[in-house]
Amino acid sequence: MKRAALGTLSARKGSGRAALYRKVRERNVAPMRGSDTSPDSPTQVHPAPGGIVLSSHHDLAMVAEDWLSFQLHAHGTLYQNFNWCRIWLETIGRQHGVNPVIVIGREDGQIRFLLPLQIARRQGIRVLEWLGSPYHNYGWPLLDPAFQSRAADWFRDGLSRMISAIDGIDAVALSENPGVLDTCENPLAAHFTARGANPSFALALNTDFESIHIRMRGGERRRSLRKKKSALEEQGQFHFGLADGKPALHAVLDTMFSHQEQRLAEIGVHSVFGQVERQFVHRLAEEQHEADPILAPYVLSLDGEVLAVMLGGLHGGTYWALISSLAPGPWRKFSPGDIALHHTIAACCARGLSRLDFSAGDSPYKRQWAEETIESSVILQALNLRGLVWAAAYALRLAIKRTIKRNPALLAAALFLRRKMFSRR
Repeated sequence: MKRAALGTLSARKGSGRAALYRKVRERNVAPMRGSDTSPDSPTQVHPAPGGIVLSSHHDLAMVAEDWLSFQLHAHGTLYQNFNWCRIWLETIGRQHGVNPVIVIGREDGQIRFLLPLQIARRQGIRVLEWLGSPYHNYGWPLLDPAFQSRAADWFRDGLSRMISAIDGIDAVALSENPGVLDTCENPLAAHFTARGANPSFALALNTDFESIHIRMRGGERRRSLRKKKSALEEQGQFHFGLADGKPALHAVLDTMFSHQEQRLAEIGVHSVFGQVERQFVHRLAEEQHEADPILAPYVLSLDGEVLAVMLGGLHGGTYWALISSLAPGPWRKFSPGDIALHHTIAACCARGLSRLDFSAGDSPYKRQWAEETIESSVILQALNLRGLVWAAAYALRLAIKRTIKRNPALLAAALFLRRKMFSRR
């Protein structure tokens, strides 16, 4: 999750006019717009170029079985996980009045790709976005590995054809599209129109954490961290690990939100984690299966007091960093955040994960640990005059934001002004 340390959860007010999971007919997104089917008829499918058969769906319940089965072997990210998308729609999406549009491409009866999209109102304009926008770190189509080598060729013409078949939208803004993700090239790259504002960072993992630690952190940094950890352990009973059981998990999340709210207020950022954003995370925690969790909140505590939380998501052998928090007060001099991150990476190695994604946003600790920088791009299109005005304003905002974030002097000045004007302790 972006916009908060390691996280993406930001509070944005939106229209609440559209009801979630409306009973609308399943619409064909192949070249033929029309259909003689009734609203209650089964999904209609039609052939598309390249032997792909397309369908679109506005009710997640109708595609749940296919989606859950497909994501087990498909290439994708946490933000295309079915339960992540479902719970987001039932919480944040409902408040913002978005409509899901799930596009599925099949070949010989086999799903080759699944695009989780949504239609949302932005400044009165109906915009086609990745499902979960703007609370996601990556926009990406779930892809069948057997289709990856052909996907770019298909989407070169297929994406525009699909977009033109979706009625009632004024513009397209598919954001946070990485050019390459875990060695897989983005099949939508031919449609990129602008570079994103924030890079992401990642680290390849293996079961030998110490080799990673030595490779990524110099000897002086390792010695300094050991000294701080030893000094912290002398203050009381030191503990690091996952919350044990649902009640403890919810308590940790509440503490994390409280700490993060205080910390962000110190730098002039407010109202990031509203009630619905917290509800979304708590729902993920409550509904996850202990044998196959979607959230992994690693906790560093001293004498039972939580000093740092590293909340991440688990999907596809990757730990997807979401939110980090630090307790206020004198404990910060021991660098509990650095210690917690060190132990979190070691824990990810121990559980056999192959990758740690640090999420979007440039921070010194990410560059110190990460060995891969992931640049993102935006697919921005206008479908009518209203959409053109909105897309031009979007592009201008993006260019300004990117210029500030990529210029250290401008970024430092912006952060200084924000602290001076809005900080609260």
